[in-house]
Amino acid sequence: MAIIEHAIHYENLLFGADHTHTSCELMFITKGENEITVKDITYRIGENDLVLIKSRQHHRVRVRPDIEYHRYIVMINPWELKKQLIRPDLFTMLTDISRDGLVILRSVPKLRSTFDRMTDIFNNGGNIYAELSAALEVMSTIYESIRPVRESDRTQSGARLADKVRRYIEENYADNIKVRDMAKENYISEGYLSHAFKAETGMSPREYLSHIRCTRAYELIKHTSMKFTDIADATGFCCANDMSRKIHEYYELSPSQIRAGQQE
Repeated sequence: MAIIEHAIHYENLLFGADHTHTSCELMFITKGENEITVKDITYRIGENDLVLIKSRQHHRVRVRPDIEYHRYIVMINPWELKKQLIRPDLFTMLTDISRDGLVILRSVPKLRSTFDRMTDIFNNGGNIYAELSAALEVMSTIYESIRPVRESDRTQSGARLADKVRRYIEENYADNIKVRDMAKENYISEGYLSHAFKAETGMSPREYLSHIRCTRAYELIKHTSMKFTDIADATGFCCANDMSRKIHEYYELSPSQIRAGQQE
């Protein structure tokens, strides 16, 4: 399944009705304005504003007929996003409708290029890495903008540490990464690093490293003709047998089965 399920720039009038959908909706206004109602609260959205409508969030969109109205609409599958890059904090932001109304970022014209990119990926095709990168660029911007309000009681030092470690793992998963080395680099104990990281992400650094290696290896197995030994080396496994064992634990499929499935 895809992360980006729909992405189009609309330049026609919108006749909205009350509705909901399982995917998250990102709406970026490029011209004009509209009104979106959630839980009897109406929000006015204008040019260069970004709106996140969460999964299963009941809403209604209204546009005055005398206003020219252009917008991007991108539908994101939060479960596929979580599968490819586990971030419980982002997943909660996209799916928790028990509190808060709409998530709105006012006047963020710099994000238009990201919506252009997501639309291009949807229309012309792109691998899972391209989808993941584009989706995370928007999601991380939204999350960072609302985190001080939602998490004012959280220790920011732990959050910064977890983000730093997460980025390091994502950029260096092919190397021989060890938790003790990351702890030493940050002048903290291995136990504290693991505790802070799990508190933020829901998994230990080792679990996260294994997750990243497995998802990266899966994509190379499925979408390339690389030898399994070369894929294992490129994704940080000690050997092809180690990769095969971890992949089978993670997907309940062997590398051969994954590749054969692509060729059917």
